[in-house]
Amino acid sequence: MQRYKTSVHLIINNGAAWLPWCLESLYNQTKKEFFLLVIDNGSIDNSYKIVLDFFNNHKEILSRVRLIRNKNNLGFARAHNQAISWTESEYVLVLNQDVYLTSNYLARLSDDLDNQERAAAMTGKMLSWQFQSETFHSSDFDNHSEKIIDSLGLMIKRSRQVINKAQGQVDDNKSQIPQRIFGVPATAALYRRRALAAVSPDGQVFDEDFVSYKEDVDLAWRLQLAGFEAWLDPAVIAYHDRSLSSGSDMKSEYKLRQQRPRDLKVYSWVNHWAVLIKNDGFINFWRDFPWIAIHEITKGLFLLLTDPFTLIKGKLRLFSLLGKFYKKRQMLKVTHKISYSQLRYWWSRVKSMDDNI
Repeated sequence: MQRYKTSVHLIINNGAAWLPWCLESLYNQTKKEFFLLVIDNGSIDNSYKIVLDFFNNHKEILSRVRLIRNKNNLGFARAHNQAISWTESEYVLVLNQDVYLTSNYLARLSDDLDNQERAAAMTGKMLSWQFQSETFHSSDFDNHSEKIIDSLGLMIKRSRQVINKAQGQVDDNKSQIPQRIFGVPATAALYRRRALAAVSPDGQVFDEDFVSYKEDVDLAWRLQLAGFEAWLDPAVIAYHDRSLSSGSDMKSEYKLRQQRPRDLKVYSWVNHWAVLIKNDGFINFWRDFPWIAIHEITKGLFLLLTDPFTLIKGKLRLFSLLGKFYKKRQMLKVTHKISYSQLRYWWSRVKSMDDNI
């Protein structure tokens, strides 16, 4: 493992439908010099067998792959922390199972990190993958003239709502120039290990109290406060079959939320507040309180009317973890290289969007 500059960490859980294609996209990377660590996070389908069969049918890569099986689903954060602790590469690609990488994805982002000394994280352009397991073939990507954006990186509003930039918009494919962004979604993100270590004084790159969801948002804040940069390279593409999306209106949002497991909805609600408790500045928070309050009251009323149990369970979980999150805030202060006020740059860029909250 030590001789590879880059390691790819693929955490899987009941991903049998996507795995043949995700693994194919990794196998077809033009950059072959990477170590692949796959952790089966308590799957109950045949995910583990699919990966094992793939490796056995591609024996030329066996020297640079490792497959590990967790008995239970440990959550996104803990499983990825396992992977990071078990590899020693300079760069780490955090990868979701429902992603298909274009062949130059790893090579291009690795070059980008090489050329940007302050960059801690890189991502390519994420396009929507309308996946149909029975009929899909990788050539389908070339047959769709209209492509929809899944993410151009994480963007933060004054209300502290963090969204995927340009999600749902038609890709005009005009911009090919790398650009700085607030943070990268941990969908197919390439991180610099040294930067991850610098913002993880407790040894947890992804906060394990988050379990799942918004760990990448928390990490984006921490990296920004530590003076690192995040970049988007729109010239390189990955396709993502998003399972957790937002509706375009209240009715569609309600339908989508009804389909999600309650525990995941609770994590999402709690972790949003955990991010702010750990990383937001008190003066910034009160300066933007009207925007934050409008967003939180609207979200709270929506949950109260449509899913009060999630709201109640979320508050109970948040109160039980409040002390731990505050201690982590104190611990993280030693990693800060910029002031809280300097972070305002990122949401001041999108103030005009707050009217749509």
